[in-house]
Formats: sequence, structure tokens, C-alpha cells
Amino acid sequence: MINWRKFEDRTQLVDALEEDTSEALSRAIRKNGRAAWAVSGGSTPKPLFEAMAHVALPWEDVQVALVDERWVDTHHPRSNEAFMRGALQTGLAAEAHFVGMKTKHDSPWEAVAEVNRRYSSLAQPFASVLLGMGADGHTASFFPDAEGLEAALDTRKDALCAAVTAKKSEVTGDEIDRMSLSASAIAASPHVALMITGEEKKTVLERAIEKDTHLPVARLAEVANITVYWAP
Repeated sequence: MINWRKFEDRTQLVDALEEDTSEALSRAIRKNGRAAWAVSGGSTPKPLFEAMAHVALPWEDVQVALVDERWVDTHHPRSNEAFMRGALQTGLAAEAHFVGMKTKHDSPWEAVAEVNRRYSSLAQPFASVLLGMGADGHTASFFPDAEGLEAALDTRKDALCAAVTAKKSEVTGDEIDRMSLSASAIAASPHVALMITGEEKKTVLERAIEKDTHLPVARLAEVANITVYWAP
């Protein structure tokens, strides 16, 4: 299911998403003593991370993990882990526990068991999941026609993470080997936020939900309750 929240500008979007994410994390901490937040990389969420880094939360009780990762080392310029740490491991949020996906394995396919063990130590379900979306209709690392896509989207499987090899495109760049949260792990979260900006992505999402239902973001919306935070 897709629930829309549309804002006049990106400042309003960030303010609303900061408030909702903070409340989701606080609620989980009150209930369970700890909370896990799964986040995506990219330029769109950077203002949110900058805002969240200064929110007065008991960050020592928060685990911050990745929604997905390109299979590159953390010193690589397109590493999501490096981006996450650089954007969030500052201010008050520096007290959180940060968990990446990348291992020493040569491919994500070899690392699936280890990454699932790593993620099984996180508070489940994730208190909040922050997603982005590409112009091709992918979200997380669910790329159209990717190897491993069907397994990653299969909610009958209880694995938290899945390996994916995308078809190379302008969107993927050279980094086609990925690790991603599974649809099961995302759908279990009570707060799944899809943060998008601009008319192009809004049009892509609307078309995916109404017509191109084979696109990964639409398929995820069939099993997860997603709130879209959008601004021009």
C-alpha cells in the first residue's frame, strides 16, 4: 500500500520525516529498550541525516544499518556505508551503533550467510526503514530484471538480506553486485518511508502503481505499507 504525504518544499519534507522517524525510534526504544533504523544512501536523504544527527534521542540504544550496499570497499566513493557514517556519525547520533553490509567476500552471493547473521543481531523488526527510488523504478537494490530479484521479493522467505546482481545501466553504474534488505524485512517494519523529490520520480512512482506494476517499487508496495514523503 502507498500512502502519500506531499509537501510544498523539501524543508517541510525533512521536518516531517525527521519527526516521524524520531517518534518511530523512540516508540521502539520505549517498548523494547532498543531500536534499529535501516537507511539508504544517495544525495536525497542527506538533509534528513544532517537533521537527525542533532535530534535528542537515546542514540546509544539505536542501531543504524543499511537498506542496501554496492559490493565495494568502504573507501570507495560510492560506498553507502561510508556515506552513512559520514552523514550520520556526527553530533548526538555519533553515539549510535553503526552496522554495514560489506564483508571480505569477493561477491555478495558468498556473503549472504554472514550478512544475515550480522543483521540478525539487530532489533527486529526495524523501527523505521528509509527507502529511496531510482528513475527506473528500483528501490533498495531491487532492480528490474536483476538476478536474485524474485528471491529478494519473496515474502515467504524469512532471510533479512539477499544478494542481487543488477543489469548494468546508467542507474546502476559499474557496481551491479549488491546486497539488500529483503522485502520480508522491509514489510515487517511499522514505518517504511520512501523519500523522493522532483516531478520525474513522482511520475515514475504514480505510473508504477497504476500501470507498470511489474516494477520493483510497485511490487514492494504490494507487501509493505509504504509512506511516500515527496516534495518538488
